[in-house]
Amino acid sequence: MRKFYIVFFFVNLLLGFYFIDVWNNANTTSRALPVITFWENGSFQIDRYHELTMDKANIDGHYYTDKPPMATLIVLPFFGLLEWVGVINYDEGSLYGPAVYILGDFLCGSIPFALIILLAFRSIRTGKFRFSPVLLVMMSFFGSFLFVFSGTFFAHLLTGLLLLLAYINIKNNKFFYSGFFLGLAFLSEYIVAIVMPVWALQVWIREKNFMKSMQFGLGILPAVIFIMAYNYAFTGNPLEMLYKYDMFGELHTNYGFSLPTIESIWGLSFSNFKGVFFYAPILILILFTVFRNKSLRTIGRHYLTYVSVVYFLVISSYFGWWGGWTYGPRHLIPLAILLIYEGVILLSCTHFNKPLFWGLTLFGLTGAFLAKLTVLYSVPSESVHPFVQTIFPALLSGNLNPNNILTMVFSIPPVVADIIWLCLFVASMLLLSKWNSRIQMSSFAVDLP
Repeated sequence: MRKFYIVFFFVNLLLGFYFIDVWNNANTTSRALPVITFWENGSFQIDRYHELTMDKANIDGHYYTDKPPMATLIVLPFFGLLEWVGVINYDEGSLYGPAVYILGDFLCGSIPFALIILLAFRSIRTGKFRFSPVLLVMMSFFGSFLFVFSGTFFAHLLTGLLLLLAYINIKNNKFFYSGFFLGLAFLSEYIVAIVMPVWALQVWIREKNFMKSMQFGLGILPAVIFIMAYNYAFTGNPLEMLYKYDMFGELHTNYGFSLPTIESIWGLSFSNFKGVFFYAPILILILFTVFRNKSLRTIGRHYLTYVSVVYFLVISSYFGWWGGWTYGPRHLIPLAILLIYEGVILLSCTHFNKPLFWGLTLFGLTGAFLAKLTVLYSVPSESVHPFVQTIFPALLSGNLNPNNILTMVFSIPPVVADIIWLCLFVASMLLLSKWNSRIQMSSFAVDLP
């Protein structure tokens, strides 16, 4: 199986990195600029390039990224290494260019996406299943808005991977490691902090042991110490985030949080604007299966139940709950990863409606694929019906996204490159599924007396 796992990972890595984001988006650029300025002059001040992004903090007349540091810190050494060996060079006295985006896309988007899929596959590979694990996992993840953010320099998939590792460890009663990965997820996306008290309390109640909650807290402690030092270095106050100095005035009061509204709750749940059930439709089948097969007592004791409710309500209370120009509810990506991961485990050992599964995942895959080959995540906030108002018009006008490997490297027309990706995806699933079935049959034959 080791060879299969390696091939499975690299196939999904290729499929996730096939479409590359090199656009000057305010969010991704804010993460990229400190990398550039550090290797240019040894400073995280982005004064020279600050006009390239709206997402920045103004402190004492100098500009900094207002984003959590994890994604930037991951890209930083790799960019420096490539600059040192001569792969990345100065252009008119500047290191700024597509390279920093491509590296961020790969390290913070595509690799986390492929690892998440691999972890989900491994979680059901050795279990009892009634449906091809390869088809179940790949269709569930690619058939959601998560696929759109693979190959981008957003931090949501990186956060989701770290949060997933925290969840896997807390399920296995490895509380210190769970806290450690949760702390890293917090350094990638601050909103993850709301998970900390919920899980700490659940560990105490479930285990009836305060010391195990302490182990969980000790795992989080290094991240807390780091962020306090990070805040102090830039703001002069260990408890004051750079978000407080953001260019958006709404963030200056309670960091942009108030109370959920009916509009935000509907918008983030079932609407075709930013509804998580619309952009990750496999969650509909997962939700139905959970309530059909699990008792309310079991659901209430689960580590995802209260976290899901709290996480959703907190995002609903954020002033920019829709996430700006984005495909789907990007602020809910870490939560969606946890739910799909646990959902495919449940579906793998449960009778479920196969036509409904294919219908939901094909719907999600079609939407994500159309976004990939046209506007990617760049859906205007005022586009209340994104497909009708933005994606279909771009498709019908032939405004195809040229940022894919084959077009960028070999100048293959985007439409041909898009068709090739689709063929690769289908062929990969079928071949991997057949290979996995053959391994299963061999294992079964060996186990026979």
